Amino acid sequence: MRFTVFAIYLIALVAHAGEKPAPAKAVFVVSGLECGSCVYMVQHQLSQTPGIAEVEVLQGLEGFACVNYDPKLVSEHQIAQAVREAPGLHGMPYTATMKLRVPGFSQNIAKLKALFETWKPSIELVVWDEHAGEIIVNFNELKKDAKGAFPRGWSLAQLTKGLQELGLKFEILSPGEL
Repeated sequence: MRFTVFAIYLIALVAHAGEKPAPAKAVFVVSGLECGSCVYMVQHQLSQTPGIAEVEVLQGLEGFACVNYDPKLVSEHQIAQAVREAPGLHGMPYTATMKLRVPGFSQNIAKLKALFETWKPSIELVVWDEHAGEIIVNFNELKKDAKGAFPRGWSLAQLTKGLQELGLKFEILSPGEL
């Protein structure tokens, strides 16, 4: 009987060994997308970034990059940096921000601002709608290290941990909600 249970367990392990964990999904607002070539440049830059599995860049009143990625390989800050690194076609770099909703934001505004203050060298918090708990995360430029690599920078994992300590959660706003 124990052998059978062990064999079933072993078969289950082998069956799941080749599976990859589901990638994380995030939406970035991308400024500076003035034409189809701009969209192509950002799309191409992101698709060449290690850790990004799938990306779709859309142009509209606001540009968007919908990104599926492995957060173990690439942080949200590195994704924003990759957007910044895309060759700008109209003289200005492209910039990526995130719009988030934090239910309970207005009741915890002092604690949340203090939390974001600790990340100030990496990001800047802009309160978009205090009552709705909508905020914009602006990513500061990452500087390459001595080996020419970018640091991981800020991540949603840090936000998740910080908000859990306050008993709060967040959601990334999608293009239809902005």
